[in-house]
Amino acid sequence: MKKIYLFFLLLTLIFSCKDESFLEIDNNTSNSPSNYNFGNTAQKNFQGVVLDTNGVPVSGATVTIGTSTVTTNLKGFFTFKNATVKENFAHVKVTKSGYVNASRVLVPTDGMNQVNIMMIPATTTSTVSSGSASAVSLPNGTKVKFDGSFKDASGNAYSGSVHVAVFHLAPSNQYLNELMPGSFLATNSGGNARVMETFGMLHVQLTGSSGQNLQIANGHTAEITVPVDASQASTSPNTIPLWSYDENTGMWNEDGSATKVGNTYVGTVSHFSWWNYDAQFEQATLKVTVKNPAGQVLPNIKVALKRSSQTYETYGVTDNMGMVSGIVPAGEVLTLKIYDICNSVIYLANVGPFATGTTTTLPDITITTTASTTYTIQGNLKTCANTDVTNGYVALRPAVATNYFQYVNVPVNSTGGFVMTTYSCTANPQFVYEGFDVANLQTTNEIPFTATSTTTNLGNISVCNSVIEFISYKIDSQPITYVLGSINAQWTGLTSPTPNYPAKQLKIGSLNPAGPFFSMTQNNMLGVAASFTTDYMFEISGAVIAPSNGNLVINVATFGAVGDYIDFTVNGTYTNSSGNHTFTATGHVKRDM
Repeated sequence: MKKIYLFFLLLTLIFSCKDESFLEIDNNTSNSPSNYNFGNTAQKNFQGVVLDTNGVPVSGATVTIGTSTVTTNLKGFFTFKNATVKENFAHVKVTKSGYVNASRVLVPTDGMNQVNIMMIPATTTSTVSSGSASAVSLPNGTKVKFDGSFKDASGNAYSGSVHVAVFHLAPSNQYLNELMPGSFLATNSGGNARVMETFGMLHVQLTGSSGQNLQIANGHTAEITVPVDASQASTSPNTIPLWSYDENTGMWNEDGSATKVGNTYVGTVSHFSWWNYDAQFEQATLKVTVKNPAGQVLPNIKVALKRSSQTYETYGVTDNMGMVSGIVPAGEVLTLKIYDICNSVIYLANVGPFATGTTTTLPDITITTTASTTYTIQGNLKTCANTDVTNGYVALRPAVATNYFQYVNVPVNSTGGFVMTTYSCTANPQFVYEGFDVANLQTTNEIPFTATSTTTNLGNISVCNSVIEFISYKIDSQPITYVLGSINAQWTGLTSPTPNYPAKQLKIGSLNPAGPFFSMTQNNMLGVAASFTTDYMFEISGAVIAPSNGNLVINVATFGAVGDYIDFTVNGTYTNSSGNHTFTATGHVKRDM
C-alpha cells in the first residue's frame, strides 16, 4: 500500500529543455561553463510536497526557488506563486536540520508545476578517526575508503572523530527521481550540456565531533565503490564518467571516471557531494499534452520514457494544463508510456528519433482510464430547513490514507448539487466525505461510505451540524473565504532551538490540499494570548506572504490548552506582483499540540 500511496504524492517532472539564453556554471571542478540554453527570466508557479524516506510528510522544511523562500506546512506541502526562474530551468532547494539537502531541477511549464521531493535522513553509518586509513561499508557492497586526512569548512586540518553518513541510490529504486538531487541534466568536461543515464549514485556526508561539516583535505582523495544493478550488468560499460553535483547551480559536472571491477564501479574523488556514475547523450526537446476522449486536459498523469536498452524509466507528470516538457536523448527511438492512477500502463508507443537541438511537440495524446478505477460521486446538499445549499462545497478523501493520497474538493452548484471524480485501485472502495454550508457555517461532519459501483449517488444530504473550528480571511474587497474541516494548530516549545526552529513557534494550517488553503507560522510565540507583528510566513491559497513583503499583525485573543481553542485575528497589508493588498483573517481552531 505504501508504494501506491507515495505514487500520488511523488510524481515529479525530471525532464529539461533548451531555448535562447545562456548561464555560466561556476563549480568546484575545472569544467568549462555549460552551453545549456536556460532561456529568459520568467515567473512560474510551483506546488509540491516533501516527504521522508518512509513517506512521512516533512513539515517546517525550508524551500527556496531563486530569491523566494517558503516553509512546508504540517502535511509537507508548499506553494510558490510567480517565482522568478529561467524559462527552461527551475532549481528548487529544500533544507531541514537532520536531513541531507534536497533539490529538484525541472523545466517549468506555464501551468502549476508539481515538485515532489523525498528527503534522506542524515544518519551516521559509521564513525572513523582522522590520521589513519579507514573504510565505511554498506551491506550491499557500497564502500568508501579514507586515507585519514580531513579539513573543516575553513580549510583547516581536522583532528578527531569523523561521523560518516553513506547513502547509495540504485537506479532500480522506485523513488529514484524523488530521492536524487537536481535532474539528469549535466555538463561534461567540454562544457556541453548532456542528458544522463545513471548506473548508480552515492551521497557521503562528513561531520566532526561538534557537528561541523568536514571534507577531504586538500591534495587527498577517497575511493568510492558502488554495486552495479543486476539488471544493468550486461549494459554497464567498463569505464564510465563520474559526475559530482553542485548544490548551488543544480547541475551535475563531469569529474573523473570509474572502472568496473567485478560487479562494482570503483572511482577516486577529491571531495564529497552527490556522485553519479552516468552515461551521457546529446539532447533534444520533447513536449507532450495528455487529454481524455472529451478533449479535456488531464493533470497529474504520469508520462514515462526510456531508451530501448535502458533498464529503468524516467518520468514526469502533466501540469494542470495537461502538459509535460523536457529534454530527451537525441538520435534514439524512445518508448513512451502513460500510466493510470493504479500505475498500470494505459498507453504505449515508440517516439523519435529526434535530431540534436530540435524541439518536437507531439500530437495531443488521448487516453481513457479503465472504468474500474474511476469513481463518480454525486449528491445534493440541503440546509437544516431543507433548502438548497447555494454556498458550499464537499470534500472527499479515501478512508484509508495508506491506500492512496488523493483529496477531492468541489463546490456545489446553484441547486446544491455536486459531482466529483476520484479513483481507486480496488473494488468497492471506502471513502469519507464532508459537506459544508459556508453561508451558515454548518457541516455534515465526516461520513464514511462504500462505493459499490463506479457511479454512486449519495442523494440529499442534510448539513446541520455547527462547524467546531474555522478560519476566514478576506483580501481587499474580495468575498470572504472560509477554511473549514481539517485544521491543525500546534505550539512547539523546543529545548534546543536553531535558526529554522526557534524555541517557541505557533503553526496553524488547513490539512486538505484540495480546498481553500491557509497556513500561518509565528515564531517566538510564548504560549499566552498576545499580539505580534508577523515574523515568518503566511500562505493563503497560493499567495505567499513573508515578512519581506507583508506587514501583518496577529492578535491571539485566546490560547487554550491542548484540546481547547485558539482564537486569533490578523490585520494588515502585503505586496505582490499585482500590487498592494489589505488582508484580514479570523480563526477559531482547536489546539492539537
